[in-house]
Amino acid sequence: MSTLKLSTQDKKDLDKFTKFLALKAAQIIVQSRSGEKVSTKCKPNSSGTDWFNLAIHDLPEVLAEAKRVLCGEIVNSTIPLCIEISLRTVEGDTMVLETWSLGVLPEHSDPTVRVTYTVYNRMGILLKSLLSVSRITPAYKLSRRQGPDSYVICYRIYMGEPQLHTLGDNYKHVRVGQLCTPVGTIHLSVSYRTKMTISPTHTGRDSIMLKSDHFHSDLSPRHARYQQSEETSKSLSDTIKVGAFVVNKPVTVNEDDFVIPDVPFSSLLTPRQTSPPPVSVAETTSTKTATTIIATDSSNGNNERLTNDNTTSKCNSQNGSRRSSCSMTSANDDFIMVDLKTPFAITNTNSDLGAFYRECQSAPQLQAFMEERTLAEQVGDLTKQLETFETNMRRYEDILSSLCQTENNN
Repeated sequence: MSTLKLSTQDKKDLDKFTKFLALKAAQIIVQSRSGEKVSTKCKPNSSGTDWFNLAIHDLPEVLAEAKRVLCGEIVNSTIPLCIEISLRTVEGDTMVLETWSLGVLPEHSDPTVRVTYTVYNRMGILLKSLLSVSRITPAYKLSRRQGPDSYVICYRIYMGEPQLHTLGDNYKHVRVGQLCTPVGTIHLSVSYRTKMTISPTHTGRDSIMLKSDHFHSDLSPRHARYQQSEETSKSLSDTIKVGAFVVNKPVTVNEDDFVIPDVPFSSLLTPRQTSPPPVSVAETTSTKTATTIIATDSSNGNNERLTNDNTTSKCNSQNGSRRSSCSMTSANDDFIMVDLKTPFAITNTNSDLGAFYRECQSAPQLQAFMEERTLAEQVGDLTKQLETFETNMRRYEDILSSLCQTENNN
């Protein structure tokens, strides 16, 4: 009913616009999968071949294939125009990446819309949307990486229902856009693959013959190595081999060697004694007594025993002092307070820091304002300045006269 309301000229224009819309859509889709960036220069003055105000260069091969498939008018046909993009590897495997569909739904139409201006401008907007959407699907990234050594991107144009079963599971469907015309609604959509996995469809001549127990877990070398490794001993000492000309002695392991001390490297934290410890008065007297006994009674055999006893007492006292220092170190925390005395520095650092901060906080006072002069001194200086000016009055007059002469000459 809606087609009867159109004039002959409007019907002719609508068929022509729809045909060029299909041809330009095929050019945009195929050129976006060529693997190269397409850049066109702006034309200040458009010609009659620049349809929909878009400077799209036509590839002769794609144009001829699209015209051959269309053969009739797309408006009069309920079958959509489909453009299939596929990937072909060097081995010959193929995988369909996406399918574009352009068709007309005669059930939904708008007889009031104007063909010459409204429909034509909306077709240009639809092609601009196609330019953007064709660059965001996964097939565009794959097309930029294609090469003769890996894979190439192929296209196929046909009339018919889109073959969506070739896209695999979980494919996505995106509607690019649609526009209402007096004869129906033109819709453009794309369905693309989400799982990029190629399953080989043919088998080569030299394929490996597989047996029923080919992948049995018990016969796997990895499984055999794993079973063998479980039987080996887990002790490290059993795997140590003794070299030649070495006496094989059993290694004795003391459990105390594996005990971790409370303070690691506690022996390094003990204070070093630069000078020998002071000897007490009792030790001095005992030493003198032992020396006297040794000197007077040299024939007596007890001198060795007295000397040994004296030495033993000294060693015990030194060992006791070391034990006390170690126990004090372990009792304290891990942090050690060290009195740091830097060279060329004053002991009271807080006052120096405060004075330095106050000096930097404000600018120092000028020396001229620090000394306050009395009124009598200021009047005396003023009198001296006036006398100096009167003495040099002649000189000032000469300067003024020279300046006046210079201005007159200019």
